[in-house]
Parts: sequence; structure tokens; C-alpha cells
Amino acid sequence: MSQAATDNPILNNPYEEPTQHYATSYDGELDYSIVERDRRPFVSNPQAMPVRQRQKSLLGISDRAVEYESHIINLLRKEVKDWRSAGYPSATITRVTRELLDFWFANTDRHPEVQLFFAQREAIETAIWLNEVAPKSNVGQHILGCLETARSEHMSHGGPGSVLPRIAFKMATGTGKTVVMAALILYHFFNRQEYRQDGRFADYFLIVTPGITIRNRLSVLRPNKTTELELQDYYHARWLVPGNREQEIDSLNARIVITNYHQFEPHTLQGNKRSPTDGKLDANGNRQEAKEDQAQVIKRVMGSFKPGSRLLIINDEAHHCYLPKEKGRAVEGENTKEENARAAVWFSGLVQIAQRFKVSTVYDLSATPYYLTGSGFEPYSLFPWVVSDFGLIESIESGLVKIPFLPESDNTQELTEPVLRDLYEHVKDQLPKKGQQTLKTEAKKEGRSVPEAPPNLPSQVQAALDMLYKHYRDQHDRMRDLFDHPPVFIAVCNNTSVSKEVYKHLAGYEWTTDDGGTRVVPSRFPLFSNYDSVTLQPVPKPPTLLIDNKPGSRYTTSDRGPW
Repeated sequence: MSQAATDNPILNNPYEEPTQHYATSYDGELDYSIVERDRRPFVSNPQAMPVRQRQKSLLGISDRAVEYESHIINLLRKEVKDWRSAGYPSATITRVTRELLDFWFANTDRHPEVQLFFAQREAIETAIWLNEVAPKSNVGQHILGCLETARSEHMSHGGPGSVLPRIAFKMATGTGKTVVMAALILYHFFNRQEYRQDGRFADYFLIVTPGITIRNRLSVLRPNKTTELELQDYYHARWLVPGNREQEIDSLNARIVITNYHQFEPHTLQGNKRSPTDGKLDANGNRQEAKEDQAQVIKRVMGSFKPGSRLLIINDEAHHCYLPKEKGRAVEGENTKEENARAAVWFSGLVQIAQRFKVSTVYDLSATPYYLTGSGFEPYSLFPWVVSDFGLIESIESGLVKIPFLPESDNTQELTEPVLRDLYEHVKDQLPKKGQQTLKTEAKKEGRSVPEAPPNLPSQVQAALDMLYKHYRDQHDRMRDLFDHPPVFIAVCNNTSVSKEVYKHLAGYEWTTDDGGTRVVPSRFPLFSNYDSVTLQPVPKPPTLLIDNKPGSRYTTSDRGPW
């Protein structure tokens, strides 16, 4: 081990397999020392270990990973690395697969701007290894058997046909999941064009997202040969298509459906009544509506896809897709009951589709592929079909994602280091509860007066914001001569009631006094204040914005300023 340079946490080349990492204790705490010539082994749940084990020395060198070497992720890392080092032996894969792997990873002419990160490479290689190489080796058959057992144990409670052939890739946000999707689509598509009788490859591709915004963002997975780089699809913009296969990709567009899981819910039928009970009252007095049956839902979602054909499913943000064992319960700040219900809709939709198509593989991609509280499974436990892990810490060490900042100084004596590590747990009982802001909005709509009050935040939260602002101010002054726009300060809250109070604290507010008058209170953070500290008038371009996900909330765009 060597001592870390604390001013630069980046240890590894993002295009190569990590060779160093910060030492980690058995309870997941990072140490300042660096473990050289060794990649951090995957540990599924260090918090679940016995206390005696957690008190051992730091989990750093390989002999400390012996008890974890049998985990499927660590097994796969070793097998895929050996396969990579051997140059992808031709006897293990198809000629098309070899051509793609060489083009993506061994092409010395590849421009640095389109070179794939190691996080992307490992996920792609792992998927290919499992599909083509694993059935030919004893270790591979063991891994495939473990995956099948894990899926059966976690999905069979949905009844016959509910076990989907899922494989999950854990990739931190910012490591390039969409490029991995594009590469896997091309891998299946080009192989299927060449080997029409090979059932390992897919004819059609269904990409499912948790919402419309992400669905629209994934339009880069539709082939588009525009010459404008910013409008190009990822197949061309990221240089994923070999030149000799350029003409083949023309037919890919008709084979892709990109949708959000909400489309799996039956729509109300329009036009002529389709049911004798349509419009009549049910036992509870509610008027009945004719809804689509499952066949109609799938026809609407899948378009012209031929039933019975081979289908590859890709779930983006796949932690929203699973079948809970129970209905779930509400947990303050997490909306777990609603989230579990949505996860069930997504999962059940895929089960219905799998009954009408030949689904050999479902690729899950997510930074957090785990179960929520109230799902009936251990909260925050990883899906057992996760086969590749390139998490947040490893991504920071490779320079792939932004580095989070933890306040270091506190002259208020309100905070200590353990509090800062888990601030929410220390203040959650003092925070405004969910729904308070909604009640205010409804009261205003009804014409009832709702006096605005000063920010209602625990002192510990205020102290943390004070420290974060100080750090931001220092960075702002240091960077303002280097960039056209200042750095961005983002505060994410657990509900809209809390976000409103944080917003007032950071931006300033108009306070309704006891006598019915209005008093403007500018922010004590000059760089964030939406009010002039002298005139007390709103500034022309407010630097601080409140963006909520509640219905009717206004999404403020860049015309309000650079923040």
C-alpha cells in the first residue's frame, strides 16, 4: 500500500482495467491508502458480515478477497479477463463476433474521442462471453446454472412463465450505458443477419425505459445517417459499425421499439363499445370502461414485430423492474409503495411479451439494480442476476464521474463527520413531511390565504448548506476566468415540501408578516440570491431555480440564466 494523494482521487486510466484502488474496510469505509497492482474485489453486502469480520484489517490485497472469489461477479471478471488476454480465441465465438470485438477494442486507428471506456468494454465482453463462450466450459456452465437458479428463486412467485432470462450490468451513472446498449444491439443484429438459424441472436429489439424523458433520450439507438455529429445515432457517432457492414444497418430501424413501461398498462378503448359492461356501474358504483386485453396491448407496443420471432429486451434503469413479493408499504421520503407497484407493471408487461416472443435474453442496465423497501426482498440487496459491476467508487477512481464533495469544516459545532456521512438519518424526523406543499397549493387554488413563512429547516441542514456554499464560492472564484459559465450547485430533496424550504433558504423569499404585509428577505448567499440585497427587488435572471416533479410544476429552462 502507498499513501493516497488526497487532492487527486483519480488512480486509473478510464480506458484500461483498474490496477489500483483505495483500501476499503469490511464495513465499506474508504481509507486514504492505495492498494496497488490489484482491482477492488466485488463485495455484495459488507454491512451484513459479522462484527468480528468487520473488525479485521482493510480489504485490499487479493488474499483478503479469497472468501468472495466464488461470487459470480468475481468469477466472471477472471474468466472474461483470461478470454480477453487470449485475444478472443476464434474457436469460442462466431466470425462476426470476432470482427466486432477487434473493431471495437483492437483497432489502433480508433479516434480517442470514440474509444470505449473499460467499464463499457467489460459489460459488452461479459454479455458476449455468457452468450457464446460460457456453454463451452465447465466454469461457464456453473455460472449459467447459478444465474438460472437465482432468477428462479427471485421470480417464480409470479407463477408459471414469470422467470425471465435476465442479466444485469451495474454501471455508475456517467459510465456510458447507452453505448453498451448500442453495441449489444449491433452484436445480435449482425450475427443474426449472418447466421439465420442460430437461436442465440435476436431478430427484434425492445428497449424499455422508466419514463418519456429517458425514452426520448434513447432515440440515439435508432439508425440515423445524418452528417451532423450532434444528431447522429450512437452507432455512427461512437464508431461502432465496421465499414463493410454499413449497408446492413439500414434495416435495423424497423426492428427497434423504444418505449416507456407505462405503455404496458391497458388503454381505454375508443370508438365503438367493445364490452357489454362498458359504461355500466360496477359493484362499487364506479362506471366501467372497456380496456385493452393483453393481446391488444402487445400489438400496440410491439408494432409490426412478428409474434414468435426472437426478441432481445433491454431495460434501461432496470431497478424499476421486478415483481415484489408483497404490496409494499409507504416509507417516509421513498414512495416505496408506489415504486413497487410501478415495478410490478413493468415486470408483468415483460412476462406477457415473453409468452408471445422467443426471448432468450433480457439485459438490465442500472447504476443501482436493487430491491426497494417493502418489496418482500432484503431492502437494497442487489438483483442476484447482476453479472458485471463498475460502481461509483471505481468510476471515481477511473475519472469517469464527478467527484462528490463532503464538507470538512464547521465553526457552528452543529455537525460531526458521522453526521455528515448520513445527514438524512439524523434530521429526517425534523424535516417537513410529504404533502405539506400540496396542501398549500390546493388552499391557494380555493382562494384561501396561506401566509408564507421563513424557511423551516433543521439547524444541521442549514450548517451543511453553509459549508457547501463556502466550498462552492471558492470554486466559483477559482473557475470564473476559465469557463463561460459558473459551476452548478444542485440540491436534491426527498419531497417537494423539503425542496421548497431549501429553495427559500438558498434563494431568499418573500415573507407574509403578521399584519398582512410582505417582507423580502434576500439570501445570505450572494451568488444564489434571487433578490437584490439593496433594492430588495427580484433580479432579472434568478440564479436559483426550483424544479419539482409534482403536477403543474413549471420546469424552468435556460432562458432564466446559466444555472
